[in-house]
Amino acid sequence: MKTAENNSETKNIVLLVLPQVQLLDIAGPCDVFTSANRFMVNEQPYSGYRIHLLSGTSEKILYSGSGMPIMCSHTIYDIDFPVDTLLVGGTDLAVLNDLNTDIYTFLQKLTPKVRRMGSVCTGAFVLAKAGLLQGKQVTTHWKFADILQKSYPELEVNVNPFFIRDQQIYTSGGVTSGMDLALALLEEDFGKATASEVARHLVLHLHRPGIQPQFGNALPDYDMMSPFIKEVRDLLKHKLGEHISVEDMAEAVNMSVRNFSRVFVKESGLTPGRFLEKMRLDQAKNMLEFTDLSIEMIADKCGFGSSVSLRRLFLKHISLSPSQYRKAFKGTE
Repeated sequence: MKTAENNSETKNIVLLVLPQVQLLDIAGPCDVFTSANRFMVNEQPYSGYRIHLLSGTSEKILYSGSGMPIMCSHTIYDIDFPVDTLLVGGTDLAVLNDLNTDIYTFLQKLTPKVRRMGSVCTGAFVLAKAGLLQGKQVTTHWKFADILQKSYPELEVNVNPFFIRDQQIYTSGGVTSGMDLALALLEEDFGKATASEVARHLVLHLHRPGIQPQFGNALPDYDMMSPFIKEVRDLLKHKLGEHISVEDMAEAVNMSVRNFSRVFVKESGLTPGRFLEKMRLDQAKNMLEFTDLSIEMIADKCGFGSSVSLRRLFLKHISLSPSQYRKAFKGTE
């Protein structure tokens, strides 16, 4: 394979398609780059993007997670053009576990030849397994950030940003964050004016306000917890308004405090106190979205003691006050 050409020439953008890929992980960045081409078509000399879909398997037609077929122009086995930027789309973690190891070899060999490499959503797991993220600050979908950190402890996983750049490696968060990343790459290549025009056309923020945790739960999904952590969570979920100590938790499962704390951290990655705090935060978010209870009542029912403590925790974890969160996420009837 040839190396990438001069940056002033048309840039080959490659979107690596995996089996059962999240469709928007691919379609979102594609629309950003193709929209940019439309706005730059009359510029002289013309410069822009060529977008290529690259199959991570030997098959050129892959199916997205929604069942839609995706036709790729090349596969990792026959790509024959220089790559400027490659982005890996995300898919289910179960699918990632079954990928052919050739994909990691391909990425390792390609890295020195490209200007930029990145990922959308769980595509970060592919880059990590290929050994391309060692020692770097990265992000991924908020739902899978803890799993990425536990699986690759040498990484610095930051779930807050919609995307992160660390040298020539770019990682983005959940699904639509791939469009945030694509807009940032466009701005980097052709300036703020072009990126702003594309953002307006696609009805997007050029720089989206907020952070990822505003959209998700503080704790992983229940199904992703170990049986032991599920047991503790089930014991706590109806007592969050009460004073709960580590001693109370340990006694409830007939364990010593020392052994309980050791096992809990090993299986959850959190101290019992930190886990309890996140449970209370998730319950408060739920109440703000789906009830009309006052913030003071929610603070009391979730065990925060006061609305001041609740506000402090919201600002710390999601950069919004409880009232701002309610305004942004509470549905209308």
